[in-house]
Amino acid sequence: MNPVLAFFLGFLFALILIGGTVGIAVAVALNYKLDKISANKDSEGNYIYINADSENGGASTVLDLVKKITSLSKNYKNVTLGEAEELLPVIGKLTDKLSDSLSQFVLLEDNELEAVKLGELDSYVKSLADRIDVARLIGARADNAILVYLCYGVSNLKYDEATQTYSAKFKDENGIIRDCTLITEPDGKVTGAKYVVDGAEMFTPSLTLNNVNARVDGVCNDLTIGEIVDIPSDDKILGSIKNSTINTISEDINSVCVQQLFSNDIYARVTPTDGTESPESKIYLAVDGTPSPANTTGYDENFIYYVNEGGNFVLADINGKLTEEEYNEGLADGKYYSFGEGKILFDAKFVYYEKDEDGSYFMVNPDTENLGKLSTLTADKQYYTYGGASALWKLLLYTAPDESGMQDEVVYNFKNINLMISNVTKNTKNTSMRELDEAGILTFNNKADLDSHVKWKDANGAHDEILGEMTLSEVIGVMVFIVNNPSSLLPVS
Repeated sequence: MNPVLAFFLGFLFALILIGGTVGIAVAVALNYKLDKISANKDSEGNYIYINADSENGGASTVLDLVKKITSLSKNYKNVTLGEAEELLPVIGKLTDKLSDSLSQFVLLEDNELEAVKLGELDSYVKSLADRIDVARLIGARADNAILVYLCYGVSNLKYDEATQTYSAKFKDENGIIRDCTLITEPDGKVTGAKYVVDGAEMFTPSLTLNNVNARVDGVCNDLTIGEIVDIPSDDKILGSIKNSTINTISEDINSVCVQQLFSNDIYARVTPTDGTESPESKIYLAVDGTPSPANTTGYDENFIYYVNEGGNFVLADINGKLTEEEYNEGLADGKYYSFGEGKILFDAKFVYYEKDEDGSYFMVNPDTENLGKLSTLTADKQYYTYGGASALWKLLLYTAPDESGMQDEVVYNFKNINLMISNVTKNTKNTSMRELDEAGILTFNNKADLDSHVKWKDANGAHDEILGEMTLSEVIGVMVFIVNNPSSLLPVS
């Protein structure tokens, strides 16, 4: 199990247990030893995601981790980077990268960054102004975004292989964003930045004592974390804040949503047939229309498949992904349909994204209550979605079924995590035993047990229910009734 996912699930269910709403179903998860998660250690035995050494500031079990996280989150702005890193070593990646970048233009004391509070990171960086050695800035190179910004006020540096030049953005005194080009020497040293206004070549103002404070403020307000540090494309944690600035990182961390961090676990992935490791979850272009019979193209593990139910096309096997064996079983009667590669039928219950100029995806309707949600497709825009969630994550992220049985995926972040906990509680109570088994919450080693009949009688007469179709609440209710009324249990014929 992914260690971050193990913690996250444990965190949710621990809160449910503490609230007294669901108990026995999660007791094992709460006491799971974090030290047993092999993926939580590197080749040298160091913890990567969660410090499981309770004697050195860590947490030995999921429940211990929940308690520590709860304690830190009560006043997260006053938590230092070092305190956060002590419990979650992965945060050290950010601290180390910031330290490496900052040390290029100011001398940092040992463990200085670790003592900085999250809520004071912007004021801390501003305070470095008095310690800057301007002479060291003279050697700014194009591969150091902070130094180039301090020297010439430009950001968003990009290298063009064809012209072998660096482009950048500059905000002039009127707040207008100008496209500019860096002036560099053969050894890569930057000596200036220029842009054109009405045919005239202009140069960005270089660093002086008069504008040093404004430049340092700009580092906090204008440069993104993605510009300051090199973030690998597969790093979901740092990638979720790559567009944050130092001024906004504290609030942005609190706004990171579940879908950003765990998309590879939440959504359907291609299942390779050659034994290689599964790739990342794939994002699809949302379309309107009617899918074609799948047997016209043949099986493709990359496709999303549908089943026609009374004229309505619904995702096959919950999230639209099929094995070749499943596909072949339905081939004779034309059971499955598909739009082909890279496309998925628009469905308002999914979470949707748009694509920006650099090819990155961002959720629709940012900074609104409708984050990630669309009611219809806009004709002149392209929208993308991962599609349906897996059984486990559907339990966590989808609303409880309404009167018509409809469910809707919700975007949760740390600001509204309490709503997610409440939703999980409702879903767990009202999810069938078969669905809970599918999600891995309850495990029936013999799947045939789910087809067993439960027979009992009460004041309303005799009852005969199939175990797998009963909800967790119903099963618990019947069990309690039978325990208190042993004669109510009827023999199964």
